[in-house]
Amino acid sequence: MNIVLYAGDRKYHSVLEPIAKELKNTTHNFLYTFTTSTQLLYPTHPKHLNQFIHDGQVGISSPHVDCITLGIRIPFTPDVLIIARERWQPEQSIIEEFKTKWECKVCCVEVSSHLLNNIENRLEMLSRKNPPQNQVDYFFEHSEWAKQRRIDCLDEDFGKKSIVVGNTRTFNINYNKETIYNKYKIDSNKKQILFWGVINTTRHTALDALKILSEKTQDTHQIFYKCYPGEPYNEVFKKQFNPFCIPGVTVIYDENDIYPLAEICDTHIAAASSVFNFAFAYNKKIVNLDSICNASDKMNDINCYIQETKKGVEDSAKFWMGVWKLNTIEDFKNLIDLKRINKFKHTNKEYMKSVKNNTIDFDWDCKFLSTPKKDYGDLINYFDSYNLDKNTPNRIINFLKTKIK
Repeated sequence: MNIVLYAGDRKYHSVLEPIAKELKNTTHNFLYTFTTSTQLLYPTHPKHLNQFIHDGQVGISSPHVDCITLGIRIPFTPDVLIIARERWQPEQSIIEEFKTKWECKVCCVEVSSHLLNNIENRLEMLSRKNPPQNQVDYFFEHSEWAKQRRIDCLDEDFGKKSIVVGNTRTFNINYNKETIYNKYKIDSNKKQILFWGVINTTRHTALDALKILSEKTQDTHQIFYKCYPGEPYNEVFKKQFNPFCIPGVTVIYDENDIYPLAEICDTHIAAASSVFNFAFAYNKKIVNLDSICNASDKMNDINCYIQETKKGVEDSAKFWMGVWKLNTIEDFKNLIDLKRINKFKHTNKEYMKSVKNNTIDFDWDCKFLSTPKKDYGDLINYFDSYNLDKNTPNRIINFLKTKIK
């Protein structure tokens, strides 16, 4: 089996790297092209070329082929392409080339566990019906729960493409402790908190919570804000960075630093999303922002999109109407298929009940700081059907062996 993997930034590299490492324990030919840059890079952009690394192994090789979209010569004819991003360029062109030239099986590793459903999820998932995304043969999913939520956004046919394998991330990373402690000025006399940013319509509420927390803990805690990779550069938000809009809070700009800081910080504060995985992996106290943000409710309110408050990145009817070339609000509503929302609310309620039972609610008086860590209980099962057992790369490789003749 001849496999090519591609990752255009650090986040996607962290998802695909464990697969590449496991492939080195096999006899399969593979080439892994990746970068560890926090910001997305393009493999054929003249200014980005020297930031890409090429790794792999070649045993019994077939004739080499030239790959235009990766800008490299592949030392074999590929059977499989593995990516972790399919909605945007350059992956769209890469998918197209690998399909049309070599009839590869194209696989997309899901980066996040799809736990809650809302209008934005529906609109994003619809893109998987469009070319070239519809040429992806398999999506490697974290859990049965997540698979079903994606099916709720699309249809049962999508379930045939969705293969539950668990989370590929291992969360094991070697880092120089002294370097990280110096870079972020870790104070051993204080406790550390990791606050995960959100960029949806509840972002303003989350930042209000962060401000209150910073004011109440300035003498006792250090707070680290993990921004989304593109958040400081987004036209809507960039004025809030450099310096950060909340004094006393340190922003984590470098995606490479999130693993050590997630391990250093004893308390993780976040909306109920895939970032909980970091707390699970390092056995940290989880404080959920959903007690004050209620994102699952607000993001299923069609009025949040029609009113164009632009508190988040994509809570805008005009934005999505432009993406889908729609003329009227009725067209927009029809595309969403509003009758799905009742199902979204029902499954969201089930998941959020587990979140509330197994994490600590954020409160404005910050009493959560003295509340003991809760047992995660069955919450992890929503995120990973294999309980983060670190065998996901093996499951992916074994699955592909059954499909590639």
